[in-house]
Amino acid sequence: MKRKPVYVEIEIYTAMDELWRATQTPHLHEQWDLRFSSITYLPKEENEPQHFSYKRNLGFGQTIEGWGISSGGHEGKSGARTSSLHFGTDNALSPIKEGKGYWKYVPNENGITFLTQYDYDVPFGRFGQMLDRLLFRPLIGWGTALSFDVLKRWMEKGESPISQYLRFL
Repeated sequence: MKRKPVYVEIEIYTAMDELWRATQTPHLHEQWDLRFSSITYLPKEENEPQHFSYKRNLGFGQTIEGWGISSGGHEGKSGARTSSLHFGTDNALSPIKEGKGYWKYVPNENGITFLTQYDYDVPFGRFGQMLDRLLFRPLIGWGTALSFDVLKRWMEKGESPISQYLRFL
């Protein structure tokens, strides 16, 4: 059975530069995105993609650390932007071994259609694939969608991500 990539799309009524900054600046990104506890940009050479490291704290002293490579830019006269991502980890606790995806920012009459699509490989062969299909992929998709909703409320209403997550819990 072919796996479906994670796909999430949302309309956000904000300016492109504000959304780009909130999603491409590590200390802002880690505030709204459940998938990351911290993101650290590594030194960058001019005209090269941005390398970074990330962490996801799981609790009980457990942390998943990984690597990523991101590049982004404008797409012509339409004003759309795209940010592509290659990511992975060697941590045995991670349900994701390595993956690739993108964020797309498409201006419209009232704001921006912000969307992501990504796919990833899993560890542990067929057993890992089964766990991914039944448990992890739905949870990761849900976490991505919740994070996008939090970003939307932050951009549109100024409600801080932490206050949204505290209220959610």
